[in-house]
Amino acid sequence: MKREIVALVLASIAILLLNITPESPHAEPPVAEAPALPVVKLSELEQLLHTAPVFWSHAVAPLAQPAARWDRAAVAANVQVTGVDEEDYVKFDGENLYVAAGGRVYVVDADLNIKASAPCPAHDCVVFVWGDSLLVYGVKEFGLVSAYLYRLPRLVKTAEFNFSGFPLGARMTNGVVYIVATAPPRDVVINGVEVSKAPVLSMDTPPSVLVVAAVDMEAAKFNASVFVSSHASRIYMKNDRLYVVAPLGMPEMLYKAATKVWERLLPETRARLDATNPWTFYKSLISLPREEVEKILEVLNGAETTTATHIYIFGVDGVDIRLETAVEVPGRILDQYAIEELDGHLVVATTVSNVKFQIPHIFVALPPVEIVISQDGKPAITITPPPPPTPPLAVYPSEGEPQNSVYLLDAGGRVVGALEGLAPGERIYAARLVGETLYLVTFRQVDPLYAIDLSNPTQPRVLGFLKMPGFSEYLHPVDGGRLLGVGLYERGLKIALFDVSDPAQPREVSNITATNLYSPVFHDHHAFAYIPSLRLALVPAAGYPASFVLAVEVGDRLSLKAVVNATADRAFFGQDAIYLVGRTQLWKYTVDLRQLATTRLS
Repeated sequence: MKREIVALVLASIAILLLNITPESPHAEPPVAEAPALPVVKLSELEQLLHTAPVFWSHAVAPLAQPAARWDRAAVAANVQVTGVDEEDYVKFDGENLYVAAGGRVYVVDADLNIKASAPCPAHDCVVFVWGDSLLVYGVKEFGLVSAYLYRLPRLVKTAEFNFSGFPLGARMTNGVVYIVATAPPRDVVINGVEVSKAPVLSMDTPPSVLVVAAVDMEAAKFNASVFVSSHASRIYMKNDRLYVVAPLGMPEMLYKAATKVWERLLPETRARLDATNPWTFYKSLISLPREEVEKILEVLNGAETTTATHIYIFGVDGVDIRLETAVEVPGRILDQYAIEELDGHLVVATTVSNVKFQIPHIFVALPPVEIVISQDGKPAITITPPPPPTPPLAVYPSEGEPQNSVYLLDAGGRVVGALEGLAPGERIYAARLVGETLYLVTFRQVDPLYAIDLSNPTQPRVLGFLKMPGFSEYLHPVDGGRLLGVGLYERGLKIALFDVSDPAQPREVSNITATNLYSPVFHDHHAFAYIPSLRLALVPAAGYPASFVLAVEVGDRLSLKAVVNATADRAFFGQDAIYLVGRTQLWKYTVDLRQLATTRLS
């Protein structure tokens, strides 16, 4: 989508709800620095919280150059970007494991001895480690994120920070952790200071607040930026840029449709609609009688509106956070690896659906029943309750048959190359960029694996594709021009090895299937581990009532080496040993999977 449209949408919200003059965000410390954005009072948004549904999409990040001083960090299992750590409950630095479990954080040495432990702010927490600093955070109270900063090795608490929100994700580079959270626009606080105003990025129904917090672990510094935004779904980071992905909200989709077909509406209808900006248009639309709204929606449905996604790009420098720009692409980003940077271009793979607007059926409540209270057989009091309130009118999107697209954007946010109409009727389940080839897995009845050539950014093209039963939820490159896929097959698990040495003719060369099994790899890439030196893939699996880890050798074909009896969903390799980590227990194995030690966490 053109940047001019994005700029128009952002500018049009300037009169949103309030007739106020945009203020400098510096008037209140917790408010983000965001030049040229309108600012609104959060208290004015509270009344909108229960007027319409929330629409969520599914998270992202690219491959990047190693960050400076990466050797000082303990990292999560199977991070996506070399040099950028990700949120997870366990980290490993080659010597120690740092595990947040059951309301505490533990430091565990290579022999699985617990060296230290300390409280976490919540039962389920995320941990980051940089040098001799450890940061652990979680949702301490409903909608309040608390972060504790500890000094290693004894876990001495040195600082505490808090802010409103529910964490969406976090990234760390050079010892600074960036936490992205979403929150309703009520009682938003940053370290105990209430935030009364925030710049507007976009608007949804109900509205949402986006919090971008930064913690410098060495200097114990903290900062946070607050925005009003549609509901963010994913984050991605490369070098000094943090990307936040947020699908367009209902007001924006309706407004885009209205701008396309405005002249088709009757003059008297246009006079009753406030087209100043997306929110005023939506508010004026749902205030009209249902019959009139249905006629308006018939016209708007002729605009051929599609789903679309905002990508907000923040520049970061230590704990300083600044909005640099925003871009918009058709469709939704449905996979963690569906957004990348390649030679200065942003590569985005999306699933696009046409949208038709409709009013849901409203169930009319039964009339109130008269209540008669008698005393000694004689009526004493008659109570007639008031009729139930009429539910507010709301507009829902009905999405049509999907198709899939790949877009390449230049540094200015302009689309320079597009490949559209891929796999009609299917959606993207997995993506992976390897060199200049993007691999996509879509699915409806069979699993097509597409190989897409991006060597010419202005002319992306399909090199070849392969169809086979089942579908992959995660793709992982291995040596020799091959890909490992982990996904579903009928009612169970499938691990597949693909030969992509010739991307024009991808082929499946081997697979392992298991009935009635599920793997956390389907929704969490941290659960997958591949040890190149051993050519060993570790895939956790669960089937009632047992959980275990499949150890698979990757040679010319796949070979099941062992089924490890461990309820673990993370794996690490270091000091010639394999470490498996679960929420309550840790295991240490030799490289040929003989158990050496185990430790339970209290």
